[in-house]
Parts: sequence; structure tokens; C-alpha cells
Amino acid sequence: MTASPVSPLSPANPADAMVDAAVEAAAAADAAAKAADDAADTLDLADDDTLRLTHRRLRQGLSGPLTEANRWGAVALPPGRFSFHELHLKRDLPIIHEWMNDPEVARWWELDGGVEVTANHLAAQSRLTHATAYVGCLDDQPVSYWELYRADLDPLARHYAARPHDVGLHVLIGPAAHRGQGLGSLLLLVVSELILRAAPDTQRVIAEPDVRNAASIAAFRRAGFRRGVDLTLPGKTAALMIRDRHRTNDHDAAHGTDPAPSDSL
Repeated sequence: MTASPVSPLSPANPADAMVDAAVEAAAAADAAAKAADDAADTLDLADDDTLRLTHRRLRQGLSGPLTEANRWGAVALPPGRFSFHELHLKRDLPIIHEWMNDPEVARWWELDGGVEVTANHLAAQSRLTHATAYVGCLDDQPVSYWELYRADLDPLARHYAARPHDVGLHVLIGPAAHRGQGLGSLLLLVVSELILRAAPDTQRVIAEPDVRNAASIAAFRRAGFRRGVDLTLPGKTAALMIRDRHRTNDHDAAHGTDPAPSDSL
């Protein structure tokens, strides 16, 4: 597999006034949150130096390879050349907002509503120091939205036996026409492999789909993930899906019993 430069997405049509307003509001909220973080850093925590050091380490604990996925190049797949493009709020907000309001996506992401709902979520993602959001493209056309993050530095780590450098992912396949064709499991297979190649310290890629989302769980299984324990998370019960660097359970991972005629990530 040969990496090649990735062409930027073609600029979207000029955003309308509603999108502009949502972007400006999200940017203002982002600036306010960053100012609050900076103010917190000036607090005198001399009585608890351990807490202060931990706070700084988490804020600076970026997983370098995950922040450079847009430089991994393009991968030739049967449906087209797959590549990551770093999220650009104003350019990508309209299409991601459209995807989030698709009933099948909204059922699991719960981010349907006005454009400001999507803008606020994307802005919050941009503030995270252990996560990066991307638009996944086929032949430079947006078809998916991804969040790659250090699971061991995420609140999720309180709910499962996290290991150092675990990488978590969230994904949705946007256009309805691309769902139910096996694209979700194909991209999960490719992306998890790319993560493990780019991040040598990472031994596992994990995900936590809702236990009711049988189609998503089946797609993860087809992509080489195995199902671990169920997790009680805020707002849902999740199936912990694990893709091990060194798999010893390939047959079970590839032949999961969860019924799902198609993947609708």
C-alpha cells in the first residue's frame, strides 16, 4: 500500500446565514472554554501537585499519529480511494449537519436538530487534546465522519480496563446510499489497520456501540473486532468492541452471531 498525497476537499458552496451564525457561536463558545482552561491553569494547586501534574499531562497527552491521519495518504479500495481530511468547521458543517439529521444516524448519535447542535459538537471535539475529528472520503467525496481518540485518556477509561495507548473510534457513514453495502465494515477494517501501523505503541483499537445497534456490532465483527464486556455508560449500555494488534480469535471475530443484514453505522 503506497501512501500518496491527499487532495483537499473541493470548497463547499458559500454557507448561508444560519451556518455562518452557528459557526460564529461555536467559535465564541470555543474561545470562552479555552479562556476558562487558561484561567484554571493559573490556580494555585500547590497543595496537590499530583493533581496539577496529571491535569497538565492529560491536556498535553496527544497521540501524535492520530493527529496526522490526514497525512496517511490514500488507500485504493474497490469503492474508491479512501482518505482522511482534517475537519474544517465552516466547510464541513453543512454536510455533517445533514448527516446528523438522517433518522438512522440520529437514532444512535442523538445530535439531530438545528445547525447549532452540530456546530457545538464539532467545536467541542476541536477542544479535546486527546482526540481528532476527520471527514473520510472516497475519491475526495465526503462519505463518513470519524473521531479518533486516546481511549486511555478519555472518560471512557473509567468504565473499562483501559491499557496504555488504547485508541478509540467513533464513525458514521453519511450518505444513505453508501449504507448496507458493506462499506462500514470495510472502512473499519482499513482504518483500524492504519491506526495500528501508525501508532506502534497501540495494542488495541476499541469502540463502544450501543448494544441495541446490532448492525454496527456486526460490522465491527466483520472488520476483525471481538466483542468484550458490556459497559454501562452515561446514556447507553455499550458493547465493548476490541481489535487486537495480535489477534488470536480471528474466526470468532469474523463470524459473529449478532444478526444484521447490513451495516448502518
